[in-house]
Amino acid sequence: MKKVNAVNKYIKSALIISAMLSSGGLHANVFLEGQSVGVIPQSDTTYFSTPQVVPEQAQLIYYYPASVNAGPLNIYLDKEFHTALLPGEFTTLCVSAGQHTLAAAVNDAPLYQQKANAGVNAQFNGGKTYFVRSAVSNGIVSEAVTRQQAEQELPVMNRSTRLVNRASGMQTCRYVGSGKDVTLIMDAVRFRFAGSSYDQMLPESQRKLDRLIDFTRRSNNVSSINLVGYTDGIGNSESNRRLSEARAETVRQALIGAGIDASIINVQGLGVAQTAGGCSKRQEDGCNKMSRRVDIMINSH
Repeated sequence: MKKVNAVNKYIKSALIISAMLSSGGLHANVFLEGQSVGVIPQSDTTYFSTPQVVPEQAQLIYYYPASVNAGPLNIYLDKEFHTALLPGEFTTLCVSAGQHTLAAAVNDAPLYQQKANAGVNAQFNGGKTYFVRSAVSNGIVSEAVTRQQAEQELPVMNRSTRLVNRASGMQTCRYVGSGKDVTLIMDAVRFRFAGSSYDQMLPESQRKLDRLIDFTRRSNNVSSINLVGYTDGIGNSESNRRLSEARAETVRQALIGAGIDASIINVQGLGVAQTAGGCSKRQEDGCNKMSRRVDIMINSH
C-alpha cells in the first residue's frame, strides 16, 4: 500500500454512518467525502470477546494499520480532539446513542485545524459496535470493515494508551452484564502453536503484556483482571481445554511475578476459540493463529 506523500500537509478523512433498516437486519452505510464506500455490518460480538455495550451507548473501534504509515493520525469526536494514533494502533470510543461528528486527519498538528472543519454527522445506534480503519486512497480515508476482517487485523495491533481522551462527548464504556465494573483495557496476547509457556508467547505479545503490567501497576483503581485462554481447533477438545487453561495461567503467573495482587486475577480456559470456527487444520492459517491467545480484561469499579 502506497504511503501518503509528505507534501500533503493537510489530508483529512471523514465518514458518515447512516443507519437504516433492511431486510437483512440493521446495517450502516459508510460514506467518505459524500460517496458511499460500502456497508458495515453491526456486530453484537466484537473481537477479543469484547462484551456488548449497553443499549444507551454505541461503540466504535477505529484502527490504523501499520502498512498505511502516513504519520500520526488525529481522531476527532464532535469537533474535539480525542486521541492520536500511530501506525499499528487502535482506539475504542463509546458514545451516547445518537448523532455524533467523527473525523480523522494527519499532518494537522499543532494547530489541529481539521477538528473544526473536517467530519460529518454519524448515526450511532445503541448497543451496536462499528469497525472502521484507515486506508490510503488519494489521501487518508476511513473505511468500514466487517468484524471478521477486524478480527484478522487487530490481534497484532496495540491499543493506544499514551493519551487520555480529551473529547467531552466520549463516555466510559459500559458493557452488558458488567454491573458496576468499568472495563479499562481489553487486549489479548498470542502464543505459538501448541505453546503455553512464557517463552512460547509471541515476542510482540510479550511486549504488549509488559505494557499492560506497567499500566496495572501504575493504576490505583484496578478492581479485577479477567484472563480467558483459547486455542485453535487443531487437536481434541480435552487437550485444547487444558492448553487454554495453561495459557491463561502463564499470563496469571507473569502478573503475579510483577507484583500484582493474585486475589484480583480470575483465570478461565475455554478451549477452542470461536474465531477458529470453520478454519482448516493448517497451523499457519490466520484464523488459527489469532485463536491461540489469552484475552485480558482489566476492570475498575
